[in-house]
Amino acid sequence: MVWGFALSGRCEKQQSCFENQAWFVTRFLALFSALIMISVGLAHASTAEKHLRVGWYPSHPYQYTHLQHGTESLTGLDIELTREILKRAGYSTTFIPTSWAQVQRDLRDGKVDMALGAFENPERSEYAYFSESYRVETDSVFFQNGASIAHNADSFAHVVENIAAADGHIGVLDGYSYGIDVDQTISGNHHDRVVAYDSIEKALQSLEHGQIDALLSDQVFVESALIRDGYGNKIDRHSMPVFSGDIHAMFSRATVSQETVDDFNIALQTVRNDGTHDSIIQSFVTPIRFGIALSGRWFTALDILGTVAFAISGVLLARREGYSIFGAFVLSALPGVGGGVVRDLLSGREPIGIMQSPNGILLVIGTVLAGYVIYFIFDRLPKSTNVPKADPEASPKNRFRRMMTMGNVIETTDAIGLSAFTVTGVYVAVTMNSTPLLLWGPLLAMLTGAGGGIIRDVVRADRNNPALKTSFYAEIPLFWGFILSGFFWLHGHQAETSDIFFAVMINVVGAFVMRMLIVMFGLKSPRF
Repeated sequence: MVWGFALSGRCEKQQSCFENQAWFVTRFLALFSALIMISVGLAHASTAEKHLRVGWYPSHPYQYTHLQHGTESLTGLDIELTREILKRAGYSTTFIPTSWAQVQRDLRDGKVDMALGAFENPERSEYAYFSESYRVETDSVFFQNGASIAHNADSFAHVVENIAAADGHIGVLDGYSYGIDVDQTISGNHHDRVVAYDSIEKALQSLEHGQIDALLSDQVFVESALIRDGYGNKIDRHSMPVFSGDIHAMFSRATVSQETVDDFNIALQTVRNDGTHDSIIQSFVTPIRFGIALSGRWFTALDILGTVAFAISGVLLARREGYSIFGAFVLSALPGVGGGVVRDLLSGREPIGIMQSPNGILLVIGTVLAGYVIYFIFDRLPKSTNVPKADPEASPKNRFRRMMTMGNVIETTDAIGLSAFTVTGVYVAVTMNSTPLLLWGPLLAMLTGAGGGIIRDVVRADRNNPALKTSFYAEIPLFWGFILSGFFWLHGHQAETSDIFFAVMINVVGAFVMRMLIVMFGLKSPRF
């Protein structure tokens, strides 16, 4: 009994103890849950404060969508620079597609928090904060090639007066600002001569078809469209600059505080200091200026000469070694376009060059067919009975054969093609933002200029492959590709189109002269 009472008392005490422990655990869990909920709430609040809705509008190369490997993604100079800056500042973003005119209204109404690529003016300052400048933009007037109105004006106001006198029109982009003076001129006495467009493509089409006499727009913006849409020489690239100013990011006063703008400016300075800023700008602007430098008729002629020269070398080999027409096409196509195909596959270029333009393949096909027809005709020419036996080489057939094997003509056109293809290889390296450029620029230049010829000799099973054993050939695009890549490595972020043009000219002439000197003196590549 004593033991029973003792056990009963102990159980009562233990039960009380358990009840106390349960109460403590329950309260602890409730407090812990409350702390978690508060933390989550604070995290959500912090995330909300650190998230920005950014309105974007199509404006290549600043803001645009890019299709790669079947996936469409948003990119561009402004987009990538903004992503990097806001990532450094600790902000997340949502990019909302719109138009430039609409994004201004959305900023005013607080439907978006931020917009990119803006000049600062008093009207916009009423509803938006402005960041520090992150790039400089130059606006120019563009004309049709040969337009007389382009030669009689020394200022934008004079251009507008000439257009009004000729009962013409000038195109602008809807909602864009071109600086206070230009904006006042546009809205002045001749405002009825101004036509607003919602896209650069529509404006360029109108300029091409003569519906407007001039177009006012950002220089890089138009140059990008000229290359991308193939307007070629229809638009005068020697435009007249009318305004240059700083470009800023805009923040809605309705939804964003000055503190957020300060965060953006601090992060912007950081990316400037570590070189990221210049690297991003160079990756988008330099390819456009490079493309403009290569878009003239002179470089197109060099490229055609080179492709035809490589194709002729394939025809001569097919003739000498008895290949079929298809075999002749293979031998002609490999040095002309084969190196470019390998280059594009290696660099991930989409679409590959021959898919963007069939001109190279068409030139090869034309050269092979022309060679076959010429050989077919002259192989069936009767031997002349008037030719003395002492001079059998004087027959038309033999004279033709001697002409077709003139090494100096082929070597000259081949050297032209090699120099042009060297520049093309570096252009692809710059366009694809291949890094390090000093490595990939020369390699892609070598693949473009000499890679196809090497593949052709492999297909022919030529154990004496000249490009790999005897000829001082592939080393030329390697050397001059390195020189041109060095120029872009040192000066690419600040080089203007004219600077790139002269660098290309020096490269083309240097590669051509080097190849001709090697042929003239019979120099051979060092051997093991």
